[in-house]
Amino acid sequence: MKKAILSITVGAAAADVISIPLVHKPKTMPEVKAAMERRTEQAARLWASDTGLPSVSLTDVQDEEYFGEVEIGSPPQKFQVIYDTGSSNLWVPSKSCDNCKKGTARYDSTKSSKYKKNGKDFALQYGTGSCKGFLSEDDVIIGGQTITDFQFGEVAHEAADVFGVAPFDGILGMGPAKAAVDGTPMPMAQLVAQGKIKQNVFSAFLQSGGKTGSTLVLGGTDSSLYTGDISYVKVAAAARVLPYWLISASDIKIGTESSKACGFLLGCESVVDTGTSILAGPPAAVNKIIAQIGNVSSDCSNVKSLPVITFTFGGKDFPLEADYYVLRAKDPKTGKDECQLGMQGINAGAPIWILGDPFLRKYYTVWDADQNRVGFATAKAPAEQVVIV
Repeated sequence: MKKAILSITVGAAAADVISIPLVHKPKTMPEVKAAMERRTEQAARLWASDTGLPSVSLTDVQDEEYFGEVEIGSPPQKFQVIYDTGSSNLWVPSKSCDNCKKGTARYDSTKSSKYKKNGKDFALQYGTGSCKGFLSEDDVIIGGQTITDFQFGEVAHEAADVFGVAPFDGILGMGPAKAAVDGTPMPMAQLVAQGKIKQNVFSAFLQSGGKTGSTLVLGGTDSSLYTGDISYVKVAAAARVLPYWLISASDIKIGTESSKACGFLLGCESVVDTGTSILAGPPAAVNKIIAQIGNVSSDCSNVKSLPVITFTFGGKDFPLEADYYVLRAKDPKTGKDECQLGMQGINAGAPIWILGDPFLRKYYTVWDADQNRVGFATAKAPAEQVVIV
């Protein structure tokens, strides 16, 4: 089975970039074509949640990538982007890009009446690749709400082996402001400043199995997407040094037994990241956990018998069943499911963990910049699906 992992981006400051190396194996062309077929105009449309808050419909690609629409310019030019809580910059391919993949949308400043030249060079380093270009300013529309004079990156050159086969055009960072390269503004903060939403709070519901309904809610939460109460955890003190949505787990259990992976003082510092398709952590600790989980049969025959992994945040347990931490994909030749453990050890230069999409598919997640906290509640499917014919 293939392994396709979107890594988090770490931009510590304008002059400092920290890379977290994860493994990325590009999709095969049949997989790319299948993903593109699912990416219909209807699935990419923006729609308002039941709360009246603006929201963005997200497309699920094999439970590994979730992307939605952003519009730039006047009249709007549409792009599909990863809404990534592990990075803090918006970029899309520029008309001047020398190696961006064929057929992708490209921003053309000459076609926008609101474009303002900035021209400052920028470069972003991802764990799986990099891109560089220059900054521009224009209207940016997210969830139907327009941010005027927003700074974003026009990519002039990208890592073609990574982004050249991706089913999305660019990345829209939703991480902390401190991580923004070149100090560019954050979209949520600008939506608040320009009076489009009241709170610097957003939340995500991620579906599984390619189902429709994955949603990013801007300005608050949507109670139709979760059950019970939201449990909040304060952002860890370490986030002052490592600018992420970083929270600390006091324990990670396999079944009923502690993995003893979390230190007494710091615990397991964990990045809550929509842009990573797996669970990850320090190799030594992760390898012990993998050994405790046991073998995942490639034919998926033993998934139901695998143990529950439980993360403890703020004194509350958050169990994660194998249906979430095991990745499934269809074999393009046989059409049968293939399974692989969605967990990997990383050498990040610091002993941090990443709560990627496997965790976020089970738990409706809230990123609250106003109160510097992250919240979780058990996710559920929307009561009604919005179908656009």
